[in-house]
Amino acid sequence: MRTMIFTAAAAAALLAGTAVSATAAPAPTKTLWAQESVRIRAKTTTSSTALGLMPKGASGRSPVDHTGSFKRWFGGKHNACGSKGYISDDVWNKITYRGVTGYVPAACVMPFEKV
Repeated sequence: MRTMIFTAAAAAALLAGTAVSATAAPAPTKTLWAQESVRIRAKTTTSSTALGLMPKGASGRSPVDHTGSFKRWFGGKHNACGSKGYISDDVWNKITYRGVTGYVPAACVMPFEKV
C-alpha cells in the first residue's frame, strides 16, 4: 500500500488553484488635457525612455485619489511647459493616452481643455 503525504503547502497550492479570484474594480481616473505637446516617459525623469507623444490639445486619463484629486508623483526636476527655463519643478502625473501609460510633467497637463 502506498502512503501519500499531504503537507499544508500542498493543500494551500491545491486550494489556490481552485479558488475563485475576485476582480478588483478599476482605479478611478479623470481626464487631463495636454497644454502643449509632451513626451510620455517610462519614469518620472526627462532622461527616461519616451514611450510616446501626447500632442497639444489631446486628452488622457490620470488616476485620482478617494477625494477626486489627481495623484501626483515626484521625481526628476524639469523645466517643461512654461517654467521659463528654471529647473525647479519635480511634479509628474501618470497618464494613459491611446493605450500608452507613463508619466508627464504636471505643468504640461490641465484638468480642463484650453480655449
